[in-house]
Amino acid sequence: MLEEDEPLLRRHAKECKDVREQNRYLALHAVSAGKEVSLVAEIFCVDEDSIYGWIRRWKEEKNLSNKPKSGRPPAFDEREKKDLKKLVDENDPQLHRINASFWDCAELHKYYLSRGKNISEDAIRRTLIEMGAHYVKAQFEYKEADLDKQRNFALMFFNDVKRLTDGIALLFEDEMSTCTTPHKGYGWTFQDRLVIQTPQSHKERLNTFGATNPIDGKSIQMSSHIAKASALIMFLEKIIKVYAEKDEIWIYLDNCAVHKSKLVKEWLKAHPKVRIRWMPSYSPSLNPQEAMWGYGRKKFLNNCVFDNARQLRMRFSWFIRRLEPSVVRSVASLIPIEALLSFQV
Repeated sequence: MLEEDEPLLRRHAKECKDVREQNRYLALHAVSAGKEVSLVAEIFCVDEDSIYGWIRRWKEEKNLSNKPKSGRPPAFDEREKKDLKKLVDENDPQLHRINASFWDCAELHKYYLSRGKNISEDAIRRTLIEMGAHYVKAQFEYKEADLDKQRNFALMFFNDVKRLTDGIALLFEDEMSTCTTPHKGYGWTFQDRLVIQTPQSHKERLNTFGATNPIDGKSIQMSSHIAKASALIMFLEKIIKVYAEKDEIWIYLDNCAVHKSKLVKEWLKAHPKVRIRWMPSYSPSLNPQEAMWGYGRKKFLNNCVFDNARQLRMRFSWFIRRLEPSVVRSVASLIPIEALLSFQV
């Protein structure tokens, strides 16, 4: 994006005396050296819009110095603030002939320019923050999710928690696909770029099963090449061995087809110690094991290359076994389930 300007940006950053101005040059120098805009924005504590604004200004002016201010800049009156809030809540720029799928400060600037008001992106950003808005990464919620069923599940779950005894283990289970080639993740480096050498031609995948007890902080994991139903049964048998001293094992599952397969149903009939609790459909955020998968990817799987599936299976299992119970309880939080109770009248 700015590779050719790297020496000039470096020189400006060294010679600049104004701290805020120097930060702009340092940020663009990082971009010119190959750093992702999202990472640079995180390091310099600004949003990505600011970085892209500095890039546009640099391309146009080859300068990021503070501009002299001439009089009071345009601002929002109360009516315009209500309009701004409505735009953000609506979040559909194309309704207003703006070619974007969501609002950022650059697109809001275009919107107001088209209506004869030249208000800066920085003024828009400050106003939104003053109004209590946040520029955050989107989270997905399934439209098919039934909030009433989720609330009922939360009530059922905490009723179960009240009935727990020393003879009962409570776990959440889920599966994910793991691979010998890594997903890209963040990491420190003294080089210009963080490069991970990976042989794409030797890519192998595993089905990985996980179960987490958010009460005692135990996390159990198993990876397998074989068919999911039979592998799930192997995993359930592993859970029974881990909790051999328990009278009952309550396992919360989603409505995945493999969980309700004939093979699994027959196994459950023969093992009444294991009692299944069904989670509401389209509700992955309520499953603490999903949070454990996210933690495992961030802390171990991302940026990590494995020679083969066997090495992946052994090393990931090693990572899970070494997790402290306090870490598991912190990651496998019950807060999303607790939050549903606040909706109860």
